[in-house]
Amino acid sequence: MLGVSITTAQMWMETGMLASWKTPGGHRRTRLSSVMTLLGHSGVKQSGPAAVQAAPVAQTPEAASADEARQAPLMAQSRTGTQAEARFHRLTWLASELLEVPIALVAFQTAELQIFHAAHGLNIAATPRSWAFCNYADMDEDVFTVADASKDPRFANNPMVTSAPFIRFYAAVPLMYQGKAFGSLCIIDTEARLLRSQERRALQELAALATDMMALQIMELQQH
Repeated sequence: MLGVSITTAQMWMETGMLASWKTPGGHRRTRLSSVMTLLGHSGVKQSGPAAVQAAPVAQTPEAASADEARQAPLMAQSRTGTQAEARFHRLTWLASELLEVPIALVAFQTAELQIFHAAHGLNIAATPRSWAFCNYADMDEDVFTVADASKDPRFANNPMVTSAPFIRFYAAVPLMYQGKAFGSLCIIDTEARLLRSQERRALQELAALATDMMALQIMELQQH
């Protein structure tokens, strides 16, 4: 009925991305129109306590291809294991410190979601794929940058720009697996800025480390 899995809908409600309410019996409910709006569908009329007033999002590249969608379960496996996750949390902390930004993320893409495998400075687990700046970063073999998202027509109406965390500057390097981008290492600032040459190199090197870590983690999982 919702068009997404129950697990996904529950995660959206728990992270506050999807408005919901509890029935007298203690069951959590949301409206189909709210889910459709969150997924980026247009022409959906909303009403009632669960209405979500989502800002329109600029058109983005196509969602995950069939090959990328098949990779999604493998990427999801990598979320298991506290030791493995700690490696990536250290990496995002290091990216934040080196590049002097408040937010650094390792983000994975699925057909529906952008999932934050590790996040420094951002306290949500995922967003709809349609909100993801990484949709563009994954198309760029080099560093993808946005100096001021509020002035970029691709992102000016994005909910991550018009509301918290109020993204202005964004830079990312795609993370590759078997020749395809499955996510990105990205840095975010709430103030507009440019990426200097040494910062660009640092971000590329950190992304290379993230890719090596992910490849090793996948190999370890396949051996068990």
